[in-house]
Amino acid sequence: MIRRLLLLSCCFYCFTVANSQQTKGKQYRFQSINSLVLLNGDNSVTGGLQTVNGFAKGNFFIGVGTGLDYYSYRSVPVFADFRYQFGHKVNKVFLYGDAGINCNWVQEEFHTKPTIWNGNQSNKFKNGLYTDAGIGLNAGVKNGNAFVLSLGYSKKNMAEEVTQLDWRSNEFQTDTRKYRFNRIVFKIGFRF
Repeated sequence: MIRRLLLLSCCFYCFTVANSQQTKGKQYRFQSINSLVLLNGDNSVTGGLQTVNGFAKGNFFIGVGTGLDYYSYRSVPVFADFRYQFGHKVNKVFLYGDAGINCNWVQEEFHTKPTIWNGNQSNKFKNGLYTDAGIGLNAGVKNGNAFVLSLGYSKKNMAEEVTQLDWRSNEFQTDTRKYRFNRIVFKIGFRF
């Protein structure tokens, strides 16, 4: 919870500073990219939301992003975003890369609940690595605003620690299950 508040504070601070200092003729421009995300992998097809806020200079962009990722287990990725766009036309192609932390926010139904069979069992989810890279198109670029379409490959990692009582030794044993979700990512959004 503290990390989320810190991230929101940082985004608000960047937005405030950018808006207070942004004038015509400055080379650095604040940009916000907000997208709907379609995630397709081995386990399922699902969706998510994403926002990236940062600064652009020339063809380069660097920012910080977060969102909601509903693939298999719900999580909140927090990442750095790097982009490079090509050309000087209205529609510009770009390459992007994201790297950061996948913070778990797993739904309650995936947590072990005590029953007569597993009364001595518990589980705890751990954060992992988040990456995303791909190619996209900024369509209809005008005054810095654009529709953004992109296609990429994303990896979401997390772990689950399951602790249970071993009936043979009467001691608690912990087993770590690692999850690596590889997905094709399609994003549609708007940059302003």
